[in-house]
Amino acid sequence: MSDWMLEHAVRSALHHEPLIDSDHIVVTVEGGVAKLAGEVETRTAKLAARYKAQCVRGVSEVLDEIDVRVPNRVVERAEDIGASVNNALFWDAAVPSERITAKCEKGWVTLSGVVDRAYQKTSAEADARRIRSVIGVTNEIRVACAAQSSHRDVNAPLRSLATDNAQISR
Repeated sequence: MSDWMLEHAVRSALHHEPLIDSDHIVVTVEGGVAKLAGEVETRTAKLAARYKAQCVRGVSEVLDEIDVRVPNRVVERAEDIGASVNNALFWDAAVPSERITAKCEKGWVTLSGVVDRAYQKTSAEADARRIRSVIGVTNEIRVACAAQSSHRDVNAPLRSLATDNAQISR
């Protein structure tokens, strides 16, 4: 299928998706690679556009250069959003908030820091996503003992306890 036909097929797929305002998306195809550029209202619309383009038969790759429009209220309140995320992290008992930094830019929150367990990283991201006006979250939190915990013998504490009990009973 020619690039022109693929471009037409991608535009058609975007036009028929109710989540997407396809008038604000520019589609170009070169060598089977579809490039999407423009602006949409929500991250859901951005993901839907990329998915629809990927589903068109003959498209080998999708380059996503779509921006999510940031409402004026979000730009003005980036500091407030960052403070709300930090507050949510502080009140979550599963998250060591003193080791996590949250920065907000145009409604997009970036989390960084180091935690001991994977669930702490996941909980921090979930906390940030729950905050009103957060457009998206980039989770750059590292799990410190991920490599160590995967090799740990889960029976080791039981074995040492059994050994301790045997020594006590002697």
